[in-house]
Amino acid sequence: MTSTAPQPVGRTERIESLDVMRGIALLGIFIMNMPGFSSSFFMPEAVARGKMDDAGALDSAVFLLNGALLEGTFNGLFTLLFGMGLALQLSRLSGDGAQAVMARRLAVLFGFGVLHTALLWGGDVLHIYAVLGVVLWAVHRWSATALLALALALLLAQFAHGLIMAQHWSLASYEAEQNFLTGLYTLDNAVYGSGPWWQGVQLRLQETLWFYTHEFLWPPSSWFWLALLTTAVLGLWVQRSGSLPHDGAMARWLASSSGLKGLSVLFILALGLWLASAELGSEHDTTQAPTPAVMLGWMLGDTHRVLMVLCYAGFILRWCQGSAAQGLRQALSRVGRMPLSMYLMQSLMGTFIFHGWGLGYWDAVGPAASTALAVALFVAVQVPLARWWLARHDLGPAEALWRYLSYGRPPSKP
Repeated sequence: MTSTAPQPVGRTERIESLDVMRGIALLGIFIMNMPGFSSSFFMPEAVARGKMDDAGALDSAVFLLNGALLEGTFNGLFTLLFGMGLALQLSRLSGDGAQAVMARRLAVLFGFGVLHTALLWGGDVLHIYAVLGVVLWAVHRWSATALLALALALLLAQFAHGLIMAQHWSLASYEAEQNFLTGLYTLDNAVYGSGPWWQGVQLRLQETLWFYTHEFLWPPSSWFWLALLTTAVLGLWVQRSGSLPHDGAMARWLASSSGLKGLSVLFILALGLWLASAELGSEHDTTQAPTPAVMLGWMLGDTHRVLMVLCYAGFILRWCQGSAAQGLRQALSRVGRMPLSMYLMQSLMGTFIFHGWGLGYWDAVGPAASTALAVALFVAVQVPLARWWLARHDLGPAEALWRYLSYGRPPSKP
C-alpha cells in the first residue's frame, strides 16, 4: 500500500455558500470592530454613559440596531464557519504527515494572531481561533449528538460564568475596577490617540497579557472565549450532522416555505430575547450587586447571540440556493475566499484612520459614522480588491503564506 501526502483544498472543492457567509461575516465584524479601532476598549462606565447622553438620535438608533443585529453575532458566525471549515479540513486530511500539517496550520494561525496584536490592533481573535482549533481537533470524531450536547453545555457555562461573577461582586471591587479602567482609558488615549506606533506595540502586548491575567480583565475575556467556543462547536456539529450538502435534507428544508417560516420564527424569537435582555439590563444599578432579573437578562443575551448566528447562517444558505442577486453573491464570495487577508486589512485600514501614527481621528466618530465608514471601505476597497487579486491569484496573500508554512510547499497556480 502507498500513502500520499496531505493535500490542501483546491479551488473547485470550495463551497461557495460558505465563502458567501464568510464575506458577510467579515462585513459585520468590520462594523463591530470600528469602535475598537477608534477608541479605547477600557471605557469606564461614567465615560460610556456620557457618550450615550451626548449621542444624537441617529447615533442612538444605530447603536441599538448594531446591538440587536450585529453585536457578538458576526464574530459568532465567523467562528461557526471556523468550526465547519476545520471539520472539513480534518475530514479530508489523510496520509503521511496529516497531523503535522494540522498542528503547523494552527501554530501558524497563532503566530498571525500574535503579530496582528503586536503590530496593528489588540482586539485580535486569530490566536483565540488557533487555541479553539486544538479543542475542536480533540473532539472532532465525537458523534453529532455528543457535539450538540457539548455546545449546549458551553452555553450553560456562559450562564454559570455570569452567576459566579455576580456572586463575587462587591462595591470596593467595583470602584477599584472603575479606577483601573480610567487609568487604562487615559493611557490608551495618549498612546493610541497621539503616540508613535512603537509605543502602541508595547502597550498592546502589555494589555493582551492583562486580558488573561488581571483580576478585572480575565472575567470578560474568559466569557468571550466561552462564547466563541460555543459557536465553534456548533460549526463542528453542523458538519458532523451532515447538514452541509446542497442536496441534503437540511438544504431542502431551508429552500422550502416551511424553512422560511422556521427561520422567520427563529429571528423573531432571537430579537425578543434581545429586547428582554436589554430591558432587564436597563434596570441594573452598577453600584449594586446584580439582581436575579439582571442575571436573567445576561442569560437571555447569551442565548440571543447563539440563535441569531444560526438564523443568519440559515438565511444565507437559503439565499445561496436561489438565483437572486448572483452578482452580489459572487462579490461576497470573493471576499470570503481570502478571509485572513481581508481581516488583517480591516485592522490596517481602521488603525491607520484612527490611530496617532496614521490620520489621527481617534475618538472622533460615533456609531453612525463608524458604521457608514466600515460599509464604505468594504464596498469601495475590499470588494474590488478581492476581485482584482483573485483574477490573478488562487489565494489571498496571507492565505498563500499560511498554506505554504502549513504544507511546506508553495500554493499551486490558478
